[in-house]
Amino acid sequence: MTQYVKVALMGAGYAGKSTLIKLLTDNVTKLKCNYSPTVGMDCGTITLDDDTKISLVEMGGQEHFEFMWPDLIRGSRMVVVVTESTPKAVLKTRQLLEKYREYLTGMQVIAIANKQDLPGSMKPESVQDLLGVPTYGMVAIDPKQRVNGYRLIVSGLRDMVKVAS
Repeated sequence: MTQYVKVALMGAGYAGKSTLIKLLTDNVTKLKCNYSPTVGMDCGTITLDDDTKISLVEMGGQEHFEFMWPDLIRGSRMVVVVTESTPKAVLKTRQLLEKYREYLTGMQVIAIANKQDLPGSMKPESVQDLLGVPTYGMVAIDPKQRVNGYRLIVSGLRDMVKVAS
């Protein structure tokens, strides 16, 4: 019987959540760079092994969709907070983490400091200092980053999946 493990992706609009899901779940060689806001939510699936699949659930980042976030977070084993690596975006992400902290209790939370390729991007260590959660740099539009993305999510879940089996 296949076991599904839910991972929620949260963050402000334009952070790269949809692109990250496409990077990890679609077999594409080139990812589009044009912004198209997610309406409500999006999802994708990663096959971990024959018995385990990871369901990625993206929460629309526009403020008018935030009312859905507590329901979309519920049941997640991990929450991946995606932020642009600009100082303004990281501060906005910190506010979102503080606002939804009660819903994140007991979950593993990591952050992706996305768009590391852009001029003026903050280093992942600096983003981590501001967010207070383990943070990893990424360029979600780069298909070469696919393995790094898998590794972050899968290694973070592997121990929890073994315990649940």
